[in-house]
Amino acid sequence: MNQQSKYYRDIESLLKGLKTVKHLSEDFHIHKFSDTPNTWVKETSIFRSDTYSIILLTKGEAKYKIGLSEYHITDGSIYFQAPQHLRYYNRLSNWEGYVIVFMDSFFENHTTLKELATQFDGFKITSKVVVPLKEEILNETEQMFQHLYDISYSNSVNRFDKAKALLELILLQSTEHYKLRYQNVKETKQNRIVKQFEQIVEEHLYNITQDKVERLITISEIAEQININATYLGEVLKKVTGKTPKEVFSDRIILEARSLLHNTDMAINEIAYFLKFQDASNFTKFFKLKTGVSPSEYRD
Repeated sequence: MNQQSKYYRDIESLLKGLKTVKHLSEDFHIHKFSDTPNTWVKETSIFRSDTYSIILLTKGEAKYKIGLSEYHITDGSIYFQAPQHLRYYNRLSNWEGYVIVFMDSFFENHTTLKELATQFDGFKITSKVVVPLKEEILNETEQMFQHLYDISYSNSVNRFDKAKALLELILLQSTEHYKLRYQNVKETKQNRIVKQFEQIVEEHLYNITQDKVERLITISEIAEQININATYLGEVLKKVTGKTPKEVFSDRIILEARSLLHNTDMAINEIAYFLKFQDASNFTKFFKLKTGVSPSEYRD
C-alpha cells in the first residue's frame, strides 16, 4: 500500500516534493530562497512533513496554514513548523531569506539543542508560529542565518557540529523573541479549554498518520482528558469558535482526508480505513456531507 507517498518522511522527499534544491544532508539542510529554481512550487495542497523548519522571510509575502491557524506573512518575519503541523502555503510575491530544515535525528545526541527544540513554543501544535522582527533584530538574525549557511556549505570536516551550535544560538534567540511577543497575551479559562481540545485533536490525528491508534477518539474522551464534562466542553467550544466539538473535529478530519486525496495514491477505501472509518461507504457519506462532493470527485 502506497499510504503516504507525499506525506514527506524526510528532508530529501520534502525538498523534492516542493521542487526546490537538493538536500544538504539526511538530517539537516539550509538554503536561501535565491538558491531555488523556477520550478519551486508556488502554491501547495495541504501536506505533512516529518521535519522541523525555521524560515526567515526578509522580503516577500505569503498566505500560510500551519497547524490550526492561518497567517498572512510579510517582510521581516521568522516562522516555525514542526512534524505535527499540517502545512500549506501560497507565495504571493517573490521571497528573500532562508530556510532551515532538520530532523529529530539531528539533535538526538545534543542535549541542549534537543531541549530547546522540544520545549520551544513555536514548534507546538496549538501555538502561534510567526514572530515579526524589528529591523535591528531582523538584521542580527539575518547575519546568524548567513553564518549558518556559510558554515554548512564550507569544506570544514566539523561543519555539521558547528551547524548544531549555530542552530542552538538561533533557537535561543527565537525563544527570547517569541516570549517577548506572546508572553503578555492573556488567556481566559475558556480559551485554555479550546486550546487543550485542539491540542488533543491534533495529537490524535497525528498519531493516526503514524498508525499509533486503532479508532477515532470520542468527544466524551476528549472532555475527560481536559477534566470537564462533555456538555460544558460543547458550550465553551460553541461560544469561542461558533462550532460544536463534533464540528471542529469533523473539520479537522476533512482536512486530513483532503491532504490524503491530494498528496497520495491511496485508494478511497484505503483512506477510509486509514482514518479509522468502519468502511468506505461511511467515509464517502461523511466527506460528501461536509464538502458537497464525493472523495473521488474531489480528487478529480
